[in-house]
Amino acid sequence: MNSVDTIQSWLVNQIATQLKIGPETIKVTEPLTRYGLDSIDSVTIVGDMEDWLDAELPSTLLWDYPTIAKAAQYLVDEVGVSPEETATPQPAAASQAKAEAPAGKGWGGLWNKISGS
Repeated sequence: MNSVDTIQSWLVNQIATQLKIGPETIKVTEPLTRYGLDSIDSVTIVGDMEDWLDAELPSTLLWDYPTIAKAAQYLVDEVGVSPEETATPQPAAASQAKAEAPAGKGWGGLWNKISGS
């Protein structure tokens, strides 16, 4: 699996988890607004992605690149995420680790502090 595919898979799983929909219903080329992703969901996912990739990302990433395919391609081409920097996506484990962590980085961590989750 290359970097783009790894990021796309991670995003599909994160969005499915965030929106409580089946990952099989998400197409990487469809606009994310089609699935009901709002600004809070987007910022939360970008924050989680910052933690996962250990990179600082624009909080508007999913609005500037409104499909999973475009966002993943941007991350590889412009941010320079390489296969070594991406791990096998495990959103359930990542979510559990986030819940156990007292403080996270980025917007996801801030949102967790605000929401108390």
